[in-house]
Amino acid sequence: MEMTTLSQKADFFSVDMFAAGTDTTFIVLDWAMIELITNPKALEEAQAELQSQDYELIPFGAGRRVCPAITFGIASIEIALAQLLHSFHWELPPGVTPKDLDMTEVFGITMHRKVGLEVLAKPRFS
Repeated sequence: MEMTTLSQKADFFSVDMFAAGTDTTFIVLDWAMIELITNPKALEEAQAELQSQDYELIPFGAGRRVCPAITFGIASIEIALAQLLHSFHWELPPGVTPKDLDMTEVFGITMHRKVGLEVLAKPRFS
């Protein structure tokens, strides 16, 4: 019979908790957080693991579960944006000045404007 130490159990627990991701219920995650809080060593290890990740591109995932097509996705978005900028003349609607624009941001997993921006796109080549 193999014996495991408390530290090994905490490691297994941490790996299981983070691998679970969105497939778990709130109650399970709540229990997991209580376990981390009552075990300072496991909490420190979990925090160190999270701090070492690059969350700049969170829509593509991070760590082991990162999207394998991240470079293709970013390049595709850049090309689409370049095409839009190149193919149209962009203007503000009549009666709207740059000072009238509300650039307030709403924070969350993704950032977006509190009030949508409206522009007029006129074809450059016609």
